[in-house]
Amino acid sequence: MNSVAETISAQLSGNVSETTSGTAQMQLRPDLLVDENLNVSADGQSYAMDEIVDTSAIYLKSSAFASLTGHGKPWLEIPLSSLSPNLGSSLSQLLQNLQNGNPMAQTRMLAAAANVRAVGTQVVNGVSTTHYTGSFTASSALAKLSPSLRAQLSPLLKLVTGPIRFDVWIDGQHVARKIIEVYTIFGDTMHVTANVTAVNQPVHIVLPRPRRVTIRSASQLGV
Repeated sequence: MNSVAETISAQLSGNVSETTSGTAQMQLRPDLLVDENLNVSADGQSYAMDEIVDTSAIYLKSSAFASLTGHGKPWLEIPLSSLSPNLGSSLSQLLQNLQNGNPMAQTRMLAAAANVRAVGTQVVNGVSTTHYTGSFTASSALAKLSPSLRAQLSPLLKLVTGPIRFDVWIDGQHVARKIIEVYTIFGDTMHVTANVTAVNQPVHIVLPRPRRVTIRSASQLGV
């Protein structure tokens, strides 16, 4: 798999209530490059957000970050090297969306499940699939990842407590066409759904120009 497009949704409930939905396109080779267009509802407010992620930084554009960006610079850049395991809940959710939007990482982590069972067949977006259910732990999932993915996702998975329960629909070429996950993070329940709409179709992702970007480290943002 070289590229994928999908729709995504995430609901956070408990002490914090937040809903995110939107679309994503991803280049998986030669390097990971992700572009997400999201709508976020939290604390009684709703706003749109664009997110681009490459191997070195997260780029965010939203009215919610207007106070953090310079005049005429709509994009906020957060270097990945500045992130710590103690991520704030909002930034953590964005990164969890990225994690769940990467089908390569996700299906490798599903291999850590010890109780997988097939529950039937279903057509997903016009493709015949087999539906599986199961669960796994964050620690067992990390063992299944490549060293590069392990380094990228380890700080995030360590925030998860208890089992990660999943439903996955896999086609005849072993591609996950739909994934639903439910897990606990910061004591709240996260419910994430990813629907794959295209595989190996051209994607066009352009990083923001430097003159339109304000760089902030994670520590400057208090996360």
